[in-house]
Amino acid sequence: MKKQKPLNYKFFRQKLPVSQLPFETTRELKTSTIKFIGQERAEEAILFGIGVTHHGYNLYAMGPAGIGKRRLVKTLLTKQAQKCETPSDWCYIYNFDLPEKPIALELPPGSGIMLQQDMNTFISEISSSLLTVFESKAYRSHMKKIAKYFDTKRQKVTDDTPKFYKEQYEKEKKLKVASINTVVKPLISKLKHKYAKFPGVIQFLSAVQNDIFDHIDDLIKHDEKTNLLTFSLENPVLTKYKINLLVDNSQLKGAPIVFEEAPSYSTLICRIEHTSQLGLLATNFTLIKSGSLHRANGGYLIIQARKLKKNSEAWEALKSALYAKEIIIKPIDSDSIKPISLEPMPIPLNVKVILLGDRNTYYNLSQEDPDFRELFKVAADFDDQIDRDKKNIQSYARLIGSLVERNKLQPFHATAIAEIIDYSSRLAEDVEKLSTHIREIEDLVIESNYWAEQARKKIVKGEHVKQAIDAQIHRMDRARDLYYEDIYRDFIKIDTTGECVGQINCLSVRRVGNFAYGHPTRVTATIRVGQGKVIDIQREIKLSGPMHNKAGLIISNFLASRFSVNQPFSLHASLAFEQIYVWTDGDSASVGELCALLSALADIPIYQFFAVTGSIDQHGCVQAVGGINEKVEGFFDVCKAKGLDGKQGVLIPQVNVKNLMLREDVQAAAKEEQFFIYPIETIDDAISLLTGLDASIIYSKIENRLKLFAKSRKKNTK
Repeated sequence: MKKQKPLNYKFFRQKLPVSQLPFETTRELKTSTIKFIGQERAEEAILFGIGVTHHGYNLYAMGPAGIGKRRLVKTLLTKQAQKCETPSDWCYIYNFDLPEKPIALELPPGSGIMLQQDMNTFISEISSSLLTVFESKAYRSHMKKIAKYFDTKRQKVTDDTPKFYKEQYEKEKKLKVASINTVVKPLISKLKHKYAKFPGVIQFLSAVQNDIFDHIDDLIKHDEKTNLLTFSLENPVLTKYKINLLVDNSQLKGAPIVFEEAPSYSTLICRIEHTSQLGLLATNFTLIKSGSLHRANGGYLIIQARKLKKNSEAWEALKSALYAKEIIIKPIDSDSIKPISLEPMPIPLNVKVILLGDRNTYYNLSQEDPDFRELFKVAADFDDQIDRDKKNIQSYARLIGSLVERNKLQPFHATAIAEIIDYSSRLAEDVEKLSTHIREIEDLVIESNYWAEQARKKIVKGEHVKQAIDAQIHRMDRARDLYYEDIYRDFIKIDTTGECVGQINCLSVRRVGNFAYGHPTRVTATIRVGQGKVIDIQREIKLSGPMHNKAGLIISNFLASRFSVNQPFSLHASLAFEQIYVWTDGDSASVGELCALLSALADIPIYQFFAVTGSIDQHGCVQAVGGINEKVEGFFDVCKAKGLDGKQGVLIPQVNVKNLMLREDVQAAAKEEQFFIYPIETIDDAISLLTGLDASIIYSKIENRLKLFAKSRKKNTK
């Protein structure tokens, strides 16, 4: 039997020597030119998407949360936006011919707010000027003369009185128009001269002038109590002369960059507000509110894909706008209330949309929605990891320095940088890689600085980083402590000494928020004569997922193909995850499950001071699994609490050795030969270690027993 050797403790944790960092503190680092390390592919894709102006070349930036998608996209867009022309202002003005269809007015940036202010000033000026004109002695004198003239006529010709009333009204109106013209015409002419280059504004000003003449009686009211003329700035007639400045780019230089945090129809396209009047919902063009598409027009709009996908109305509206290349505002339709609504003139749309999201959302949209592939042709795929080489280590150090500088923290010592880089490899679950999850690194930097400040230190060192990591775990490890306590108190049975037939310790991972911990589980197997069926109790009660079920079928096929090939497979076996009452998925326990079955079949006990993790294929090869560090540490914690005896250890797939970034206390125990890790490549390696016997001996016993089962089954079926 080939003797399996435990892994050297040096491979338990790859620690970065401080000597590889050629500085003492981050003060010495040049951080001004630091880029987003490891995202060259994504950066190229984003720049390509920004550069192509043809239809459909919008972007989807994909990768896990916290990887820096938003920050990189914003950085690249900001550089590009500064080179672009500032887009137009957009206003809605009153349509005097079709009031329900407000007119969209495009103006150069800064002209929109100028026109709005000018029209507000115009309204204020005519209010005071018209009152002055109508209250003047000359105007009153002319009105009295007209009234006196027609009174005299009516006294002479009594049979044609209505005709004289009409003539009197026309004379009075002519006087009013002439009087108004002395006020309105100079103001309108001044504005027309100022906006002579904009035909839309000229037409609007002419319409305003005519409307004032038509509605002078509505503007000037006679108060019977005071016998005075009044002019209210709240008069609905004056609303028609206002400017609804929808998009104001007066303070913008270059193209706009807009983040839409809560995408809905109203936030993306627009919102038309309403007021209640006599039981009806009424509105006007001044109550049209801009959406993020309006504000991003001529520039860039960034949206979280997951939030947009949840709101189907917003998603469909966005696609329609991108296809039509214009923003169309639809009137509100309701079964219960029929509001008086508007159909504003569409506004031409020129925008680059960038969706930020995870890969699953991208794949789902690609498969489910043909429009997505047509409109979002550029994918910027962010890398989760980068190689842990000398170049990237130096870049990572500068990146940490830039985080320190940006957050205005105390300088970080080289020992602190080394600890953070080691932590990054732990996040990546690979000693040859570094994680690009910048948010978690930035959180650790901020929290390490906090603990240094609490210790009244002016430089953050490695010990403060360790303290920050421990504090993060402590804030989230209540569920882990409760589970381990149940094991220590034997409420949950996990043996760490002795041996037992058909029983093995398997390892899985549980997650609580962002925190993951090892979850030792006892797996048992029983056998009897049967018809070649292996029952997984977890699967039978529908508490297992597809990956777990697949692993169970692989185990069944391995047994059937490895043993009793030339005779009926006369076995009935059952597998159970003991004291597990929740949903279970994954295949990382399949090596352990198979070993438990082999133990039961051979009637040979398994050492309980071992725990196993690994996936098995149909040929008996052991495959890699995830969460290897948490799994090893979980069993170590249980063994340590129950008492380390120099025998305990964990069997892991050989390929997972490169994923080991274990805690220092686990490495220290291995150095003292109190805890071991055994890399395995095949099921033969696993069963030999777990039983202390050569695999061939075990398989021979299994063959003999299955022959007896076959004979017994044949005898009982006669």
